[in-house]
Amino acid sequence: MIRGKKGGYMDIFLLIILSIIIVLVCGVFIFMGNTIEDKLHEKMDNMSTSQNMTELIDDTMGKVNVAYTSLRWISLFLMVGMIIAIFIGSYMVTSRPVFFVPYIFIVIIAVILSASISNAYEMIRADATIGPTFAGFVGSNFLLANFPILIAVVGIGGGILMFTRI
Repeated sequence: MIRGKKGGYMDIFLLIILSIIIVLVCGVFIFMGNTIEDKLHEKMDNMSTSQNMTELIDDTMGKVNVAYTSLRWISLFLMVGMIIAIFIGSYMVTSRPVFFVPYIFIVIIAVILSASISNAYEMIRADATIGPTFAGFVGSNFLLANFPILIAVVGIGGGILMFTRI
């Protein structure tokens, strides 16, 4: 346990930044894996060699893509874990109640920032090329679609825990 920690004010911004980065990186990995596997099948399925190229591709890149599908839920669990860490960190931090007003302003700024990030993510999901890849991110899509509300609840809840020590 960290003793003497005096602040946890910027954890909300860390949640915003890491959430969008985690989901985007996971989505790009899945998109690249599927695209590479499709291109390999296009180029190599009709080759005449001693090995069955379709089977070879399915045994290598196909298994990678199966593993990549777990990234859809891993991204959700990482986001939920960060939210739980914010609540635990807010409870462990000792802060004076006079800093509650600046904390509310920080939460308001975080909600505004999260609204723009949520809109940008919706534009990515609406894209014809990479959008279908993000359709499988059911939990992360829900959290990022309601990101401003989530950030407001986490920010205010974390502030209550930080300043009242309930």
